[in-house]
Amino acid sequence: MRISIIGPNTPIPPVGWGAVESLIWDYKLTLTSLGHKVQIINIGDPKKIIDMINEFRPHFVHINYDDWIPLYEYIQYPCAVTTHFAYIERPEMMGPYKQRVFDHFTRIKPNVFGLSTGINNVYQKLCGIPKERLFLNPNGVALNKFKFTMAPEMVNKSIYLAKIDERKRQYLYQDIPNLYFAGNIVDSRFKSSSRYLGEWTKEYLYANLTNYGNLVLLSDGEAHPLVCMEAFAAGLGVVVSEWGQSNLDLSKPFIDVIPERKCNDVQYVSKVIDENRKKSWYHREEIRQYAKQFSWENIIENYYLKNIQMLIEN
Repeated sequence: MRISIIGPNTPIPPVGWGAVESLIWDYKLTLTSLGHKVQIINIGDPKKIIDMINEFRPHFVHINYDDWIPLYEYIQYPCAVTTHFAYIERPEMMGPYKQRVFDHFTRIKPNVFGLSTGINNVYQKLCGIPKERLFLNPNGVALNKFKFTMAPEMVNKSIYLAKIDERKRQYLYQDIPNLYFAGNIVDSRFKSSSRYLGEWTKEYLYANLTNYGNLVLLSDGEAHPLVCMEAFAAGLGVVVSEWGQSNLDLSKPFIDVIPERKCNDVQYVSKVIDENRKKSWYHREEIRQYAKQFSWENIIENYYLKNIQMLIEN
């Protein structure tokens, strides 16, 4: 099968962090290993994008940068859109994105490969997209790239691994003992301290995430956060806000969700983080096994390719 994936006008694979760019690259690597041909398009010229697609003649086109949704009407091949925008499930937080991007979904009603059931529900209820055009397609993780140990060097430390900005809300939790932070700082309210670890490279992440007790992500908006899948791959339990719980099995003892109404209660949050970290240490092997359902091989074979086939048949 030939598949065209349209991404942002930035390097793929990314030079720095680039979550969406990393996801697109992982799609290519996994699909190629399974014998498919993948074209990545990451340029800023819409006419040239269409020309490149037509020259490649794909069986399927996947728009992974939803600012390009206006191109959907000009693509003559089976096509779907995936949004990675963090506030899809919080319309009141969309801001300029609503008019620039979201309203196009109401008009075009495209096929959607949604990262979660919650996201697909939003497109169905607010945009009127028929259910048969909505496909669940979670993010995957490059499981085998992550070192895994049953004897972490910093089992008593929790890691908050994310860009330090307003949406991720690290500033609220920067005084919690044993909580360490990694990521580039763009929020002036966060004050660098001995528990700030700088910005990690991917290579450092792969090798060192497993040395921590658990991962924390308490954003006020998320789609399907890749970092949670990465934590599982490294054997870490997670503490997430209710916006970060997409596709997670909440019955697992190593997954804790902080209700939005409790996110400002730092004492409560600190207690949950400590308890989760202690529980997670006893479940590291189970966590690693749980991560396998999010491996790229599983996501591609049991979601992505099946969704494409259903879309083409319909």
